[in-house]
Amino acid sequence: MKTKILFTLAIMTGVMFGQYNPDNHVVTISMNYMNNMDEVEDGSWTKMGELMEEESSKMNRLDKDMISSLVLGHRWSGSLNEIVYMREWKSIADADKSTVGTGDMRKNDEKRKAFFTAYRKYWTGKHKDLAVMEMVTSRVKRNKKKITENSVVTVIEYYLKPMSQVEGGSVEEREALFNEYFNKVIMKNDKIISRRELKHYWSGSLGGGKIPVHNVTEYANMVDADNTSINADTIKKAWPDEDERKAFFEKRNKYIAWGHKDIAVHTNWVKLAKR
Repeated sequence: MKTKILFTLAIMTGVMFGQYNPDNHVVTISMNYMNNMDEVEDGSWTKMGELMEEESSKMNRLDKDMISSLVLGHRWSGSLNEIVYMREWKSIADADKSTVGTGDMRKNDEKRKAFFTAYRKYWTGKHKDLAVMEMVTSRVKRNKKKITENSVVTVIEYYLKPMSQVEGGSVEEREALFNEYFNKVIMKNDKIISRRELKHYWSGSLGGGKIPVHNVTEYANMVDADNTSINADTIKKAWPDEDERKAFFEKRNKYIAWGHKDIAVHTNWVKLAKR
């Protein structure tokens, strides 16, 4: 009963602030912790990688409720032993069903028991639930190419102005402008491998000020991730006329509040991902 009440309150809160869209998906973000490698008996990075690839490939295939998954390791954020899992679901109900069903997918016959004995020695057994967020499905770019080299994922928080602070603004116009930019710029830029736009759902706070939005963007390498002008050429192609380009960004940018926060820079372990 308590779960049903919380779920109802979450939906009501989303409707009240115009955030929750039932066509959007849910993204859960959690962190697992590895043991120090020098404390793992007969441990090696190579063996751990092989075990993680086997576990991910089998579980990703079996878990029909999970739409996609990124496994993000240390690069410039956090500690070496912190691994972030960013998983996408159609709904919070699907996420919950998948979590409950994980045990059934790992039924304890002798072969599985031997595998998980070897696998679990690399992990502390602890995890932290970091966030549950809403993913805007109308503005998601998915990687449809097979990648074998690890990529770079950045997480940046920017802010929308409350609609009460946007003169002559509307949610409909804002979404149309953001969709236009996404389709003309983000989707056309080959250096952006994938991107997810995440909004408030059950994590963080909302109301009484700026509205936080997280952009989770994947690049092939750190050079591309660090290039602040990476969209410049695509923007010029999208709006060749300088006056039209200026007019578009003046209209769109009135919805965006000043400032941003750099949340994280991760190594994306592509062989563990579910695309």
